[in-house]
Amino acid sequence: MPNNFPFTAVLWDMDGTLIDSEPLWIEQERLLMSSLGVHWTDADAIHCVGGPMARVDEFMRSKLSENERAKYAPFDLTNRLLQQMEITLSQSVPFTSGAFELLSEMKSAAIPMALVSASSRPLVDAALKSIGYGYFEITISDNDVEHSKPDPQGYLKAADLLGANIESTLIIEDSITGMNAAIASGAYVLGIPHVADLPSGQKVIHHSTLEGLTLAHLSELFTPLYAR
Repeated sequence: MPNNFPFTAVLWDMDGTLIDSEPLWIEQERLLMSSLGVHWTDADAIHCVGGPMARVDEFMRSKLSENERAKYAPFDLTNRLLQQMEITLSQSVPFTSGAFELLSEMKSAAIPMALVSASSRPLVDAALKSIGYGYFEITISDNDVEHSKPDPQGYLKAADLLGANIESTLIIEDSITGMNAAIASGAYVLGIPHVADLPSGQKVIHHSTLEGLTLAHLSELFTPLYAR
């Protein structure tokens, strides 16, 4: 690990942060809801960014008429969505801009890393099939915790399994739900806003993109906070 890198480990969010999957999610959501006669708006899609699936399912069901809603048990809709996304992610999914370069630099520097997602284990494994399994020592899915994001349990569990102090760990996130989980964990947080303003905090830095970010740049960004 570089001597000047201030963090003991880095915990990555998956959807929208590491991989550019949000457009894929939105497209599959639109196709599903369109098949049920519902127009899925950009605002609807933004509302569902970051999950968890229980919230997405409840929201999707709320868009149906009372008669239509009675045809579907809880999680029927999101199970259909997840089946399509598992196929999509396993076939091919791109990294977000700059993510591959930063991830590769961290891997080369032997920085302990974990992937912490609000997605299900099949979706996490499908994405890893596309991008490769060798980057992360630990992967945490929605199935691996009792309480998913915005609860910090996933991030706390990942840090514990890595043997890292969460207080000196960096989390990289892009959604409101994920940011709330990251901030609540007590870690330092790099927020990458895409479609909505992200929460702030004493240990939070917002940056428009991962593109061009290096370990040296990250160290510089957080030095004022880390030195407190």
